[in-house]
Amino acid sequence: MCTPQEIIEKIGCLIIDEAVKKAIKAASYVCHYKANLENLEAEMRRLEDRWEIIERKVREAKDHGEEVEAAVSHWQTDVDGMKQSIQKLVEQRNAKQNMHCFVCSCPNIKWRYRLSKLAEEGTEAVKKLTQDSHFDEISHHKPPPPELEFPSNENYVTLNSRTRILKAIMDALNDPKVNMIGVHGLGGVGKTRLVEEVRKRMRENGTFKQAPLATVSKNPNVKDIQSKLAGELFFTLDAAADDKIRASRLWDKLSNGEKYLVILDDIWREVDLKAIGIPITEGKTGCKVVLTSRNEGLIKKMKVDRSFQIAELSELEAWTFFKKKVGDSVDSPELYPLASKVCQHCKGLPVAINAIGAALEGKQVHAWKNALDKLESCMLTDIEDIDPSVFASLRVTYDMLHSKDAKSCFLTCCSFPDDGHIPIDDLTRHCVAGRLLAPTPHTLDDARNAVHTVVDTLKSYSLLSDGREGNIVRIHDVIREIGIRIACDEKAFLIADGVRDWPETPENGPSYSVISIRSGNINQLPDELAYPQLHTLIFEYINYPRLKVPDRFLSGMKKLTVLVFNGMCLLPFPSSLGQLANLRMLCLNQCELGDIKILGDLKTKLEVLSLRGSNIEVLPPEIGQLTSLLSLDLRECNDLSVIPQGVIFNLTKLEELYIPDRFDKWKATTDKKQDTSSNVSLDELRSLNDQLTTLHIHIPDAMLLPKKQLKFENLKWFKISVGSMFEYSENFPGTSILKLVGIPLKDEFKALVHKAEVLYLQELEGLKKVLHDRADGEGFLNLKYLRVKLCLDLEYLLAKPKSVSFSNLSVLVIQSCDNLRYLFSLSCARGLLQLERLEIISCPMEEIVGFDGEEDEDELTKKVCFSKLKYLLLQELPKIISFYPQKDKIASTDRKFCPHSQSLFNEKEYNNLIWKLVRAPEQCPHHFTFGIQMFHKSHLTIVERTLQVVFPALEELEIKELPQITQIFDKELLTEESFRQLRKVDLGHCDLLVNVFPSNMLSRLQNLKKISVDFCEKMEVIISMKREEEYDEAESKDNIILLPHLASLILADLNNLKSFYSSRCEAQPLFNKQVIFPVLEELQIERLPNITEIWDKQSHSVRDKAEFFCQLVVIHVSECEKLLNLIPSSIVPGLQNLVVLNAQNCPNIEVIVFENAKEEVANNGIFVFSQLLDLDIVNMKILKSFCTNSKMSKAQPFFNHQINLDHLVMESCPKVEVIVSEKAKGKEATVKDIIVFQKLMIMMFYGLENLKSFYGEEQLLFDNKVIFPVLDVLEIHGLPNITEIWDKQSLSIQDIAESFCQLVRMQVSECENLMNLIPSNMVPRLQKLRNISVKKCPNIEVIVFENAKEEVANDDIFVFSQSKGY
Repeated sequence: MCTPQEIIEKIGCLIIDEAVKKAIKAASYVCHYKANLENLEAEMRRLEDRWEIIERKVREAKDHGEEVEAAVSHWQTDVDGMKQSIQKLVEQRNAKQNMHCFVCSCPNIKWRYRLSKLAEEGTEAVKKLTQDSHFDEISHHKPPPPELEFPSNENYVTLNSRTRILKAIMDALNDPKVNMIGVHGLGGVGKTRLVEEVRKRMRENGTFKQAPLATVSKNPNVKDIQSKLAGELFFTLDAAADDKIRASRLWDKLSNGEKYLVILDDIWREVDLKAIGIPITEGKTGCKVVLTSRNEGLIKKMKVDRSFQIAELSELEAWTFFKKKVGDSVDSPELYPLASKVCQHCKGLPVAINAIGAALEGKQVHAWKNALDKLESCMLTDIEDIDPSVFASLRVTYDMLHSKDAKSCFLTCCSFPDDGHIPIDDLTRHCVAGRLLAPTPHTLDDARNAVHTVVDTLKSYSLLSDGREGNIVRIHDVIREIGIRIACDEKAFLIADGVRDWPETPENGPSYSVISIRSGNINQLPDELAYPQLHTLIFEYINYPRLKVPDRFLSGMKKLTVLVFNGMCLLPFPSSLGQLANLRMLCLNQCELGDIKILGDLKTKLEVLSLRGSNIEVLPPEIGQLTSLLSLDLRECNDLSVIPQGVIFNLTKLEELYIPDRFDKWKATTDKKQDTSSNVSLDELRSLNDQLTTLHIHIPDAMLLPKKQLKFENLKWFKISVGSMFEYSENFPGTSILKLVGIPLKDEFKALVHKAEVLYLQELEGLKKVLHDRADGEGFLNLKYLRVKLCLDLEYLLAKPKSVSFSNLSVLVIQSCDNLRYLFSLSCARGLLQLERLEIISCPMEEIVGFDGEEDEDELTKKVCFSKLKYLLLQELPKIISFYPQKDKIASTDRKFCPHSQSLFNEKEYNNLIWKLVRAPEQCPHHFTFGIQMFHKSHLTIVERTLQVVFPALEELEIKELPQITQIFDKELLTEESFRQLRKVDLGHCDLLVNVFPSNMLSRLQNLKKISVDFCEKMEVIISMKREEEYDEAESKDNIILLPHLASLILADLNNLKSFYSSRCEAQPLFNKQVIFPVLEELQIERLPNITEIWDKQSHSVRDKAEFFCQLVVIHVSECEKLLNLIPSSIVPGLQNLVVLNAQNCPNIEVIVFENAKEEVANNGIFVFSQLLDLDIVNMKILKSFCTNSKMSKAQPFFNHQINLDHLVMESCPKVEVIVSEKAKGKEATVKDIIVFQKLMIMMFYGLENLKSFYGEEQLLFDNKVIFPVLDVLEIHGLPNITEIWDKQSLSIQDIAESFCQLVRMQVSECENLMNLIPSNMVPRLQKLRNISVKKCPNIEVIVFENAKEEVANDDIFVFSQSKGY
């Protein structure tokens, strides 16, 4: 035993050692201050290099209309802040580097120490930012607006029974406890149409960011479902990648913090959501799933949270629906008895009612009698889950198609894949090659017109419906199944999906005429098949690796006219294909191809050749021998680098030519003799001028154009880019698309400019002449999308009065046009009847609507209504003050003007003042005033006018970098129609803006869902009180600020913000009791230096607790330096849906939940957030505890209650000593003083300088009284007081089975007193540990430490069975 003297000596030695270490460290700072500064500058240069790379990518993404990832934007903000901090440090260095001690001439040691320490700390912070700059994705595609996303549901019929279910489903999806629902019912009962309406409405109201839908069908294929979902989410998955890798990417996309609704339609068996990549995580926001099926039992097996049955329509509702389809004529005495029986035969199934009703609309009595006879005689009972009456109704509808073309076209549609989407162009090629149209069209253009006519007929009979895009049609799965049955019975069709073996031809069975198979399960094709009557073969393989086609596979199909292989391997190319002398259509899409010169043998009859998406690198010269070819499709052949000279020249009948968007190997035009070894030149297109109607092509340089102009006048459908190729993100809808970059606007392109549906014009010379001089009042009538960038000769887009040009324009993007004075005149603005999206970026214009050319007094005062405008972006417009003319001016008699305060959207204008020379009023009895006022002096009359510009449909408003605007909305003058549909407001970098909304706007904000405001230097309030000085304090307290649908609020970098809503009180919280957001889910507050409180700490009423912020899910608070507390205890009862709480860099916060000393202490000072799962606390220098009250002692643990977190991160909180106290022992979670953390999966501690223990003994992080059964990640960095992580005493078998047994990753660093890492008794628990990292722990000698008291087992060998390294 040590004597007191020895103990004192040891303590003294420890104190001296510690003092010596600190002195050495301080001396190191002083001596190496230059080196530390140089290191900081070097790291800063690396960071700036990364910043420039990221900034360039961000600019490119924005140019392409993409949305920048939130993580990237936050990183840029952090880098900007770091730059400012480092700049201040450098300025201090430059200002003080020559300063010396005021007593003598020695250097200023104190200053060097401080500067050196700051430099070292800054270097580490800069390194971390550099490391964090390697993002997987910089941006993502913006989802299309709902009106473009869901056009097929425009004719949705409202039925009372369906309305109730629709509301119930939407309510369920809004319930945070519901993650997956099921919808079941008979085939044809309307499940798909109903869930499509659900996703349409929930996308429109902003509940979900995107709502992808994938049709699963009878034979689900994981890769196929993944691709469908990815396509609807606007990102691509590597087709060759493993299903698990694709699932991981899809999972990451659907777990990125946004809200998604995933719909899996028509499932026939259990679906593994995780295998697809669909995350369902209990209690967290993000992805929800809707399943539809005909099988109620299957829905139950999928363990949905709620299920909904879609029943058949009642007799009364069925009759109402039937009448809507056929008209009121069915009420006539002669038709009613027949019509009611026909309707009854439909058994209340909408698909049957729709089809038979469409077929009988306008028909005479004899047609009704005939239809009824067929319905009563035509019953089929063996189609799974389809009511026989549905078959009968659809069979009668099919029989009533009097056109053979319509019947053939319908059955051909049934041979397409079962996802229901059929491109009109593909259908046209099938009809042409199969000779299904009579008379046979002369050209593909004629055929396309005929197919459109037939499709319209099928739509009118409700056998087809509109697809998402104009050139797509859809077929209902029930209609397709019945069509397949008709085709198989009458036309010898074989249509099979998901088969595992090639179907055998039954003995004495039909000699098939059409075979269509789609499968990913067949492992091998037969070597040779005999189908002597087969004219159409469609085989799509939806798996990897590609299925190989045997050499003689096609030998027994001599009559084949249509051959479609999708996703096949034709290596080597099968010789039997070259023997198909009757082949008119060959599609080898997404195939592995090698040498295809054998196709030259098909020269006599082949009319359609598609190699779309194949890996072909060289187009053989033999393709030029296909002189009957009408269509050559090479789209998405991204490996194609050689098209020999003469190939295109020889295809003299070609009507459609699709060159890959990425092909840029054109040779310059020369007069030399053709050389088939060199690449093609554009001059060859001249041989196709007369008949070419469709052209897709990229021309990298206008210098490659031939001297003799190409004639594009006959083109009807085109996708042409010149100077810059189409980016992957530029997936423009439409059939006529033109992109011109950096070229003079030559005559051959001017005709296309006027024909185009989509125009992308950048750095063009001569655009002014085309837009102004040739816009004769009826130009650009097809134009729907226009993007103009860096076109410096434009002064305005369109100014001609009474013009109807651009009348169909729906999207307009103007960017970096430096000479633009305004966009359009008043009368032209009134003509933009279809405009839905307007983006104006980086233009020095002073106004958007101008008055040039307007002389008609009525035009100057008539209302301008942007009746369909839903999205408005104004960004980087340094001179803009108002949307309309820039200044109000009040005139005086000496013709001097003074500016008048003006809002961005002001409804009254005084800009165009009319000067009139008149007699004095007393001399002019007939004198009258026009407008509002008239001023007289001498003989001068000044007339004010009223101008109203209205935005009745505006949903999203983004205003960025408008430094001149002081207010957005007029406090006094707003039309009743404007802004009532506003759902999202995003403001940033508006330096003079003092508020967002005046209080008179509140009644218009009932649909507002998101507010985001950042970097507005002068902003004081978000909602300003009207005439604040007129309100007394008592009156202002009665004003309730209710935003009933606000779901997201983000406030950042607002240096002067005092409150959300102004009041006369000087000291006030951000939100007082007047502000109620009953559905707010996300609250993000960053860098608000004047805010001391977020919520009023006074008690709230029961009503307030129920409504205040009761749906809040995420709270993020960062860098609010004056903030004293985060959450007052009075509102905790209203925050029971809180899932994520993140608090960072708030130096004056001592506790997270603060209890007012005047209130009674309830629950012993314990405040529980029942749904809280994710807690991040970073750099809170004086934070001591999660919650406290006035009766608690100063020394206390961070949590005094049981925590149910699954994610806990604490960093740089030096006042925290213990994480959990004994009060955390709950009755349910405690057995023999053991605390079980049932959900905690991730635990990270960084820089907790005074942390002594998680719970229990000091210096031991985890003792045997805390158990973590699901902990997956453990990171411990900078815990100097911890000597051991785990107790090295033996543990019971029960403990071994529970605690830390799921740990996969463990990282430990900078724990200078840590003596050992893993005691041997812990090894059996850590069998799932895969990664161990240990850094800067100077006192650790071994990783696994064996207690001397324990018996030696396994010859000192300790095995971590899953570990992959240290």
